[in-house]
Amino acid sequence: MEKIILVEKFINNEFEVVSMSKVVHVIPVGVNKERLLESIRKSGYPIQKVYLVIGKEIDYDPKSIEESANEIEKTLKVLVDVDKILVDKIDVYAVALEILKTIKSELDAGSEVLINTTDASRIMCLSSYVVAQLSGSKLYMAIPKFEDGKEVGIERVEEILVPPLKRISDDKMLIIRTIQEQGGEVESINKLIELLEGKTDDQKKYMAQRARMSYHLKGLEEDGLVEMKREGKNVKIRLTELGQAFALMTS
Repeated sequence: MEKIILVEKFINNEFEVVSMSKVVHVIPVGVNKERLLESIRKSGYPIQKVYLVIGKEIDYDPKSIEESANEIEKTLKVLVDVDKILVDKIDVYAVALEILKTIKSELDAGSEVLINTTDASRIMCLSSYVVAQLSGSKLYMAIPKFEDGKEVGIERVEEILVPPLKRISDDKMLIIRTIQEQGGEVESINKLIELLEGKTDDQKKYMAQRARMSYHLKGLEEDGLVEMKREGKNVKIRLTELGQAFALMTS
């Protein structure tokens, strides 16, 4: 059930009750907790829940990230719900997939999701951009203010506009979802055809099916959504992590 927050607004000496869905902020954690907390305060966005994204990093010391996350949680949890997303990989699409699993559940519950990349590492920043595109979430970050070459605070908080994704055809999306339903991998093109269209003894019809499937799979491979690997006489088809993310957000 969608959680409804009632907000009282004083307008013309009268209180107006406004109903709004839960607003969730997803925040990759770095080591500059002061800048991150200030970015939340200055964003002007409502906030009812925070997910702190904590992962293995190549830019920051893991212990410093953990300490920063604990301090941020301690500060925020007196005001809003705080939860954590733990990411155990150093890979743009793997990180994006883990974040999307949480965001998908919030979107399904009717929440609005915003992603704050103010203190994100390079990998987290790229992953957040992918997540914003796939989920339609708003992406924002604080622009630092400098004086005499030193950072002295935040100049402004800015929404980062995310271009729309290339549209994937319905036929290709059906292939992606079918592979996902098989655990993310199908043993051969023939098996995939059978799953989608059933078996046929008509050679002419089979050749048309095979040509159509090969055409779609080639396009999906070029888009980085599937990988195809020959094993013996068969070609195994596997969803990439980006392909899994597409399947998740369209389920």
